[in-house]
Amino acid sequence: MGRESALAIQLRVLFALVMREMTTRYGRSVGGYVWALLEPAGTVALLTVIFAQIARQPPLGDSFAMFFATGYLAFHVYMDVSRAVSASVKVNRALLTFPRVTMVDTVIARFVLQLLTSVVLFALVIGAVLAVTGAQTRIDVLYVLLSLMLAALFGLGVGAINCVLFAFSATWERVFGVINRPMFLISGALFVIEDLPRPLQEMLWWNPLVHVTSAMRRGFYPYYEASVMSPAYVVLVSLSLLVLGVLLLRALRGKMLEG
Repeated sequence: MGRESALAIQLRVLFALVMREMTTRYGRSVGGYVWALLEPAGTVALLTVIFAQIARQPPLGDSFAMFFATGYLAFHVYMDVSRAVSASVKVNRALLTFPRVTMVDTVIARFVLQLLTSVVLFALVIGAVLAVTGAQTRIDVLYVLLSLMLAALFGLGVGAINCVLFAFSATWERVFGVINRPMFLISGALFVIEDLPRPLQEMLWWNPLVHVTSAMRRGFYPYYEASVMSPAYVVLVSLSLLVLGVLLLRALRGKMLEG
């Protein structure tokens, strides 16, 4: 009974944190969510317009919008999750004075909310692209879910580490913000990695986001083999970062709250 009561209390804490995050981050109106939708949709539209003037056909399929949507949206899930989780401790510092609220609770709450939000935004943008372009594709749901899971897990791992690093270094927080956004340039959002020279493929293989993008493209283009994709590598890197981040959050809680 004691364990069940403790679990129930913990679940209520997490639910309260998620609801608080929803209110503070997106407001009490739909305007906040509309803005969250416009960013990825606008980026996909801009990339489509630019590259349609440069090339006659995308590397896969016949729709520039679908090609860039499958690449950028996969990256966008990672970016939003890592950004949200990275700020978990910073934005919830006042709540951490309550004994029932832990740093890991704030990480879980932000992760859950951002993952749900990102999946909904992904579905809306992809649905809009299909409706507007009339692109014909046979979607492999398992590969799409795999890509979303890998993107979210990697974002969680990066975010957990950054929770600690941001608490001790404002400089790193600014640097990470600068380098994180253009990361999509080397993450396969604009190209198919198998089309690159072999030495460049071997170099980019170490970027987990390349595997995330490849899995997403495999889900929308059945003929795309995604020969360099390794989900196990992404899981290994993500879990390593996550475990290290959680251990540091527990070990350095006192010092992080002093700052």
